[in-house]
Amino acid sequence: MKRILHVANFNLFRLKKCYLNSITLKINNGLIRHGYHVITYPDRDLCRMFGFGHMNWFGRRKLQNHLIEFARAMKPDAVILGHADTVEQDTLFKLREIFPDIKILQYNVDRIVPGITDNNIAAINSKLDAVDATIITTAERKLLDMFKRDGKFVGFFPNPVDDSIERENAYLHEKLPYDLMLCVDRSVRQFCGKYVPCEEIIADIRKQIPDLKLLLAGIDKHHLLEGAAYQDAHGTCAMGFNLSRINDVYLYTSDRLAHSVGNGQLAVLDDRTGYKDIFSDDEMCFFHTPEEMLEKIAFYHKNPRERMRVAKNGAEKYRRLFNEKVVGAYIADILFGEPTAEKYFWLGLDK
Repeated sequence: MKRILHVANFNLFRLKKCYLNSITLKINNGLIRHGYHVITYPDRDLCRMFGFGHMNWFGRRKLQNHLIEFARAMKPDAVILGHADTVEQDTLFKLREIFPDIKILQYNVDRIVPGITDNNIAAINSKLDAVDATIITTAERKLLDMFKRDGKFVGFFPNPVDDSIERENAYLHEKLPYDLMLCVDRSVRQFCGKYVPCEEIIADIRKQIPDLKLLLAGIDKHHLLEGAAYQDAHGTCAMGFNLSRINDVYLYTSDRLAHSVGNGQLAVLDDRTGYKDIFSDDEMCFFHTPEEMLEKIAFYHKNPRERMRVAKNGAEKYRRLFNEKVVGAYIADILFGEPTAEKYFWLGLDK
């Protein structure tokens, strides 16, 4: 079976944020469960190590040579790059000289909106000439076409769930310690077409539904939940408020949607995300206006059996469509085969 070198932020050096649920780990698992030999390469950790604790020029220079020598030793058939911003395009060209048949794919899970996320767009562009494929967690074609190059694959990929990581089934419980969970790392989010501080949204929810028990993190003076604490919190809460920084880019969403639905919470999300093209109101709690959001949260709060039913439907469908094996097979087909819309339905959804 083919060997795949996975270069990404596996984050062993700096212990912060929610890396137990990382997409990098789920991609690893999906490829391994299809029989691929996946070797992880933590580029940022190594850059800091080579730079004496800092991601500096010296660390980056050392990293380029180390990655090349590491690849010489393991002889990969493919390299996948997850936000590997420390790796330079010239290094990838050198790998191609050493391994003429190697395949290289980069994936990106951040927003790609000109004028808002120009640094992220520049990071993707910096490797376009050296990679064979680029996949991003948005399906808006006019944005994906920014990275279109002759003979190179550019497309959407979904935020995966993994039953070995998202292990809770909140939909099994009529009563839970909390009713609605919102975990964010910045307070201002796009909400119903406007940029609104999360504290204002929470204040409105508290005013309209005073008996709703909120699980908050990162806002309203609540510390971020990280690591196992973040992971375990999902099993204590009935609904998950999926509020990304941007909510009107087609099929873009924070990977918190996968964490929420994968753990059996009822996902509450803006219908501008486009996910109503995949999931129905019988599977997720969609809203278009603040009033509709409040009305639906109140309804499911008062009707836990209905919340359980809809959440179960959504979890089962998301787990079937967007699990780590499906996403792993998709990446493998991009690298070594030919992905088709018959096998990966989202290839026919981008617009």
